[in-house]
Amino acid sequence: MTLRMRIAVLGALALLLASGLIASPMMSTPAHAAYGPCNTTSLRDVPNLAGDNVYKFPARSDNGLSCYMGYQQGSTSAVRALQEAIIVCYGGTWAAQRVGNSGGADGIYGTATVEAVRWLQINKLGLSGSADGVYGPLTRSRMLWPYNYHGAVLYHCDNPSAY
Repeated sequence: MTLRMRIAVLGALALLLASGLIASPMMSTPAHAAYGPCNTTSLRDVPNLAGDNVYKFPARSDNGLSCYMGYQQGSTSAVRALQEAIIVCYGGTWAAQRVGNSGGADGIYGTATVEAVRWLQINKLGLSGSADGVYGPLTRSRMLWPYNYHGAVLYHCDNPSAY
């Protein structure tokens, strides 16, 4: 291949890349990927008007609460904490029924959990413009979470981000 042909091919590739017809690795990486998948849970004491309350959140061991989970991602304990919050705090909703009917808090971020999170994002969390079924910091901050008492999930929910 001549130098002129190589330049023409490189120019065509650059044009396709710039027009978005082919994706670069930077373009295909979701923004939440910078946080890393949730690989554990974290208990947090959050003071509110009634005193201190303990909440269990999905977390990342080296990044605190800034983590994400999507289809087939996240540790069993992190996914289970999210599923428990959906079942306990959003009981009676389509999302809670979807998780409950697909095995309950089984720790697997499967199709039912994706659909339940997406439903919550649209119908309860005010995130309809970015509803993708992926759990991340924005979804966490808008969700209700159940209190935990010595590891037991209590059927009382709150939004600790409000305090």
